[in-house]
Amino acid sequence: MSQAESVRILVAEDDLRIRIVLERLLAVRGHEVVSAVNGREALDLVDESGPFDLVITDVNMPELGGEELLRRLKRLHPELPVIVLTARKDPGLITEVFKDGAYRFLPKPFTGEDLYKVVEGALHEGRRGVGEAVASVDAEGWVELTAPSRQEYLDRFQDFCDQLIASRLDEQAKTELKIAVQEMGQNAIEWGNSMQEESRVKLSYRLLEDRILIRIEDEGRGFDPSQVPDPTVDPVRLIEERETQGKRPGGFGIHLARRIMDRMEYNERGNVVTMEKRFA
Repeated sequence: MSQAESVRILVAEDDLRIRIVLERLLAVRGHEVVSAVNGREALDLVDESGPFDLVITDVNMPELGGEELLRRLKRLHPELPVIVLTARKDPGLITEVFKDGAYRFLPKPFTGEDLYKVVEGALHEGRRGVGEAVASVDAEGWVELTAPSRQEYLDRFQDFCDQLIASRLDEQAKTELKIAVQEMGQNAIEWGNSMQEESRVKLSYRLLEDRILIRIEDEGRGFDPSQVPDPTVDPVRLIEERETQGKRPGGFGIHLARRIMDRMEYNERGNVVTMEKRFA
């Protein structure tokens, strides 16, 4: 989004200092900012002064907190993207706001660049249809995001996973986990669903005391992962062979993810991969 494009953003934050920082940073980008000091006032503003293109809300506020504000906004305006702002790193909170349809978490403290990146992503997704993704929790405790085959939904899922494991893995392990999730998610989008946006991907996590489980499912025909050659044996020959067959390079992401994760397995059809990363 260019700086010249002005949008209306509602900020719900009871801390005056943070509210002023948000107002000033967003105004620099040319956005119109309307502020509320709690969730109840924010709902009134949506009714009286809407429509808004985006809502940024704190979690802990008097009268009506950010979690309940998110739930009510999603019932009334499912297409409206909501960014949740908080200093808390509670896995239960992260799971709840993910399930309730938050676009992203913005952890406190944050920089201007952190804010701009999340805001621009939310506005972009809002224009394309944030309501296309559905989050839910199944009977076994898997938190699932079912969404069109687009990179921004994979990034959104990745963001919540990053928050969940923020204090449980060191920086190298967190980076490696991110690589594995991105590689397998992109495989599902590009290979499984053949870049067809109307095909859905199901991105799921289950957080346990000593590990996180990640499950990625596509709607493709599946494949036999045992038939994927090790690309490190002769990568040049593998690339040349696949080019001759009219195929894109393959196998690198799977091989990399296997090295990163503590466990990785496919279902019989080959369209669902489950990965496990243990906390040291």
